[in-house]
Amino acid sequence: MGELDSKPFHEAMQRKYNEEEAEDIASELCSLWEEYLKDPDWHPLKDITVDGNHQQVIDEEDEKLNDLRKELGDEVYKAVTAALMEINEYNPSGRSIISELWNYPEGRRATLEEGVMFILKQWKVAKRKRGMS
Repeated sequence: MGELDSKPFHEAMQRKYNEEEAEDIASELCSLWEEYLKDPDWHPLKDITVDGNHQQVIDEEDEKLNDLRKELGDEVYKAVTAALMEINEYNPSGRSIISELWNYPEGRRATLEEGVMFILKQWKVAKRKRGMS
């Protein structure tokens, strides 16, 4: 969780540059923003209280995020803020990307039981292929 989606960067650059340049520039920008996301000195979140519950939300006045939105558009901004919120949810102190067990067909986090069942199924298939019945 917290991995930055590069697709919006590529789409934004394709609107400005030819295909080859767009690919290179998008990759560079995506890498730059991945580094920004890991920077513990950057604080683009603010604390609010809703119905007595403490929450952190995107600071709409953050200069770096506002510049990003102006230069590259809403889709890139949404990709960066989504990654930022995921990082904050899973590892706010370390600001690093965390692997998450995912149920792709249902588009949600997988339960531990689903993960175990998947691994057992893979193990049984591998076992049969090796002829170990």
